[in-house]
Amino acid sequence: MALEELQNAEDTVVESNSTKVVYTKELEEFIGQMTLDYSDSWFNKGFRLTNSAN
Repeated sequence: MALEELQNAEDTVVESNSTKVVYTKELEEFIGQMTLDYSDSWFNKGFRLTNSAN
């Protein structure tokens, strides 16, 4: 996973709570099963991807 400056026309864009996630078609089968969460606690700050299929 990496940050990109430009969005391609074939990229998929998902927006929730004013946050955009952009991913390529190649990742679509994996991203569709993931949940993106953000934690701001003192011991666990940052984004977390979890498998929501389980």
